[in-house]
This record gives sequence, C-alpha cells and structure tokens, in this order.
Amino acid sequence: MTNESHFENVIFRYRSMDALLGPREELERQTVYFAPPEYLNDPMEGMRLIYWRGDRITWRNLLRHYVICLQNRVFQALLRNQTERLNPQSIAVFQSLDNLPTPEARALCEACIEAVEGGELHAALLDLLANADRNVSFSELQRLLRTVHLDWLGAMHNIFCQRGLAQQTEPMSDPPRGLVDSLRAFKAAVPTLQDQTSDVRIEFFHEIGNLIGEQMVLLSVSQLAEVLEPKRESLFFDFPTEYLNNLIKLIYPPWYVACFSAQHDNAAMWSYYAENHQGCCLVFATHETGSRRKLRLNGPTGYGSDGISCHTTNPTLQPVRYSSEEHRIEFFTNIGRLPFNQTMRNWFQDDAGTTSPLADHLSDERQEEWRDGYWEKFAPPLLRKLRDWEHEQESRIILSDILNIRGTDEGRTFTYDYDTLDGIIFGINTSLSNKVRIMRIIDTKLADRSVSRPFKFYQAKYNPRSGRIEAHHLGLLRHEEQ
Repeated sequence: MTNESHFENVIFRYRSMDALLGPREELERQTVYFAPPEYLNDPMEGMRLIYWRGDRITWRNLLRHYVICLQNRVFQALLRNQTERLNPQSIAVFQSLDNLPTPEARALCEACIEAVEGGELHAALLDLLANADRNVSFSELQRLLRTVHLDWLGAMHNIFCQRGLAQQTEPMSDPPRGLVDSLRAFKAAVPTLQDQTSDVRIEFFHEIGNLIGEQMVLLSVSQLAEVLEPKRESLFFDFPTEYLNNLIKLIYPPWYVACFSAQHDNAAMWSYYAENHQGCCLVFATHETGSRRKLRLNGPTGYGSDGISCHTTNPTLQPVRYSSEEHRIEFFTNIGRLPFNQTMRNWFQDDAGTTSPLADHLSDERQEEWRDGYWEKFAPPLLRKLRDWEHEQESRIILSDILNIRGTDEGRTFTYDYDTLDGIIFGINTSLSNKVRIMRIIDTKLADRSVSRPFKFYQAKYNPRSGRIEAHHLGLLRHEEQ
C-alpha cells in the first residue's frame, strides 16, 4: 500500500534518467540545477508588462540609446554571414557613449546619433513622445520604433559607408513625407482619443496596428523569400521588438529557478518531467523557519580571496500562484542595474546637464525607499503561472544574479547532501537496469548520511480503484547509513 505518512515535511522533484544518470550526473554529483527562464515550459513565466512615462529628457535619451544599440547591431551584422541570424539576446543595452572601447568607436557612434537626430523623423517622434502625458505601452512604442527604424538604419549605413566600413549600395533618400506627417497627426489626435476612449482601447488600437504591420511585412517579404536572408531579417525587421524585449535587463538582474512540487502522484508531471514515467521523483526533506519552508543547499554565493566562494544556505521554497494577473512596471523609474552616475547621466540628464524631475526617486532622501519598493516588485512575476499549470502545485527557489556569478552552468548549480535527500520514487516505466544503477549510487553515498531517518525507495503504481498514482515503499530494500 501507499505510505503517505512517510511524506511529511518533504518536497518532490521529478527528473528524467538523462538528468540523473546522463552527462550531468545529477544523482552522483548531488546537484540541483537552476534554469534560466528561457528553459522553462511557460513562455509567460516572469513576464512583466513594461510601460514608459517620460518627459523630453528621458524620451530623448531612450531614442539615443536605441541608436547606440542599433549602431552596435550593424557592427555585429558586418561580422556575420548572410545566413546567420543575429542572436536576439546580444543587443548591447548596457552600451553607452561612456564605455565605448576606443575614441574612434565613440566618434562613429556620435556621427550616427547626429545623423539620426538631425532628421525630421526623429524630431516628429520625439515631439510625439515628449508630449505624451500618459503611459506609453509596449505595443505603442514598438509600433513607433518600427515606423522610424528603416530610415534610421539607412542613415547609419551612410555613415558607415563614409568611413569605409560598409559598401555603398544606393544613396539614402529622405524619409517619405507621409511618415513625418503621420507622427505629427497622431500627436495631434491623441488628446481627443484620450477624451473619447479608454487606455485599454488605445492599447488595442496599437496592437491591431502592429498586427496589420506584421501581416504587410509578411505579404511583402513572401514575394521575395529567396533573398530574405536570416541576418537581414534580424537587422531590418526584428530589431525594434528585440530591443524592447532586452530593455528589461536594465531593470532587474537575470534570474534562475529550481522547480519542485508538493505532489508525487500527478500523471501529467510524471509524463512531462520524468520522461514518460521512465524517470524518478526525488524526495527532499524540508525544514520550517516561521511560516517558510526551506531546503538546505550548497553553492556559489559570492566572491572570496580565491574567486567565487560556495557556502551552505537555506533558500526559501516559494509557492507559485496560478493566475492571469498582470505585473506592470514603469521603465524609466525602475532602471536598477546601472551605476548611479551612469543612470543619471545617460537617462535623466540632457547634454547641458539639466536633470529630469523624473529622477527624484534617486535623491538621497528617497533612494532607500525606492530600493525597498524595487526589490518588493522583483519576485511576484517569477512566482506566477497561468491556471493551465495549476495541477503542478509548484514551489520554486529563485536566484537573482546581482553579483554576476551565475553566467555559467557551474555558477547556477547547487549541491545537496544525503541528509536532505530522504528517498527516491521509481516511475512506473523505470527500467530494472536503471533502478540497479541508482541503488548502487545510493549505496556509495549513504556513508555520509548522519540523520536517523532511513533512506527509502518507493515504486510508483497506478491504482485503478482510486484512480491515482501511488508510491509504495519498497521495504525489503534496506538502504541505511553504514
């Protein structure tokens, strides 16, 4: 029979045989790997809805930042073959005029900025945004940047050609008059739109505009599919959206997650996470501190005299909430990953040194209050999944990479000891040979186990009477410390 009483104060982690016994050797090395968000199964995880509410100084600096990143992207493209797609994550959002590698690189970037800022299209877009006394959504800014992107890219290409860094194709003409007029017309129409309709409808308007624009691009490009190389697609069409997606890096540090479950009997989870029931479910003992459940792990925590240092910690297992709740965050007032002076100079000051009133949160009087609120908003989006995943009853441990020590697999791999691992549940389809391999690994490990609780093996079986997968203790397999 099943032994639910053995599963008190524990948490479960489903694993495939490849993870446990394959190249990563998780069972032998006693490791828990913290995955980046792109490895998770729900693309909506960690999603924050960014919006912008700026003034002329901050908007001018964002458009300048866009030009700096685009100029860097052109350099990347020059070093790639036409068949290579540019990595969406390699947009240089931490680049500024202050940290360019050489005076020549700065001079080139300044020339690109001057070429863009000297055009009517830039003036019209900046006027529109600077007078937008409202929240500007992702969709709206995406649409506006798409409007100017090809013109600005052409202006930069001309600068590169003048310096012998690219081959001239055709001289860049002025932007179509209709683009400038459309931006100015939209600026004039927005106050009336705001009076007559809601922000939700305005956002819907921009989403429809983006959808129509994407279809027009698709229809146009489909006629020339044989000449649309991946590099060209990345540079000409994908950049505005990829740029906005990468701006989140300026707000919060990267985050990584290890996932656990409150249950061991969900067939869908056995199938998805444990290789169609061929894998196992690890049983970890937890301990409580107040109302929080914690798991003892050892891993990279900071820097010491010999480089990255590792220590034993007790991170909190935080339950996931299942809802469609939106987490909104304003961009300009939540830039948290840049040094203070760089944030002020590159985002809240103009060329004359005038500081935007939006920088008030960085004043000495308000900075501590702002920092507390900033971190309070960090975790909630990372602990939310859609209700479609509610059956997982998931808890997770979240790591943020404030110290830049988790850029490699080693930097986000922690270990546990066998005082923490209480048992292993074999899946319904776990092969006999893999069970034997696991038991032999456990035999060599239990000498280090110091707790009085015996290590236990279980076999998952489907009970047609209860309609559940149950874990049966394999009592004849005595695996106790030597």
